[in-house]
Amino acid sequence: MDFLTGSSTLSSIAKKYARGLSEHYELVNHQYIESIAEQKLRTLSEIEAAENAVVILNAYVYRRYKFHPDNKPRRISGLFTSEFNGTKTPLFEENEVCKGFKAFIFSIRSNVYNYAPSGWTIIEEPEAGWLGELVAEPSSIFDSF
Repeated sequence: MDFLTGSSTLSSIAKKYARGLSEHYELVNHQYIESIAEQKLRTLSEIEAAENAVVILNAYVYRRYKFHPDNKPRRISGLFTSEFNGTKTPLFEENEVCKGFKAFIFSIRSNVYNYAPSGWTIIEEPEAGWLGELVAEPSSIFDSF
């Protein structure tokens, strides 16, 4: 969404997210993020999403933030745990992430999933904390280096 709504390069945006995520988890490679973002943008281009691309991406973020893959609602923070704690299993392969994105697009176009509520943004979520701050942070020219 940052790429479609802003003026930064995909590379600088990926480096911003890699830097921010690496502060809370093990090192995240910016090429991993950039490759997934590029594949998602290609998918949106293939379906000719045009001006709906940002709406679809926001719905995807909403779905991933609010629900588990098995469709159960997420509780971001509980008494002893947080959804931001991470897992011991490594990151998914890029192709697996993109397959999930394509399945999401199919589901939303088939009215299985709903779009995000009007005006919803992860930045406004009170429990998003550092993740919301990272999303709100503009990409910098310095992220390109």
